[in-house]
Amino acid sequence: MKLSTADLDIFSNKINTKIIELIEKLNPKNSVGLFYPYKKEVDVLKISNDLIKKNITCLLPRVISKQTALKYYEYNPNNPNLEKGFGGIMEPKGLIYLDPDIIIVSCSAFNEEGYRVGYGGGFFDRTIEDLKKKGNLKTILAAFEIQKTDLNFQESFDQKVDYICSEQKIYYL
Repeated sequence: MKLSTADLDIFSNKINTKIIELIEKLNPKNSVGLFYPYKKEVDVLKISNDLIKKNITCLLPRVISKQTALKYYEYNPNNPNLEKGFGGIMEPKGLIYLDPDIIIVSCSAFNEEGYRVGYGGGFFDRTIEDLKKKGNLKTILAAFEIQKTDLNFQESFDQKVDYICSEQKIYYL
């Protein structure tokens, strides 16, 4: 929350460049799950047009219930089709959900072991666990270096991400 609007934009652009670079290496089959930025999170929606140009479907998550995994629905920045959902976060209104090949997740803090702290709902942890059971899911955390901590806060239910992209570097885990 300490980042200025200008720094938020500059750092988001740097992180998004790294995310695109990583996605090109990972070469997803069909789709990438993004997230709608909440408060002062990385604005990963800015990469949606780049992904669409590469014939990659962009998806956004929707909360179905407090105890289940998120479901992902198609997102197009030219026709967003969004509504306020759980916690006031914008969510897609689509009817058909898809399982993404890669999901990009947010956090309030992370450590270099690849664990993240969200906002207490466990949604991304349940989603990562569920999607990994179904296939070869890759996970990318989009975060600012200021969010990094040395604390080992992870609990048994926390899911480790595969990569972390910050404005300074890509962490390969």
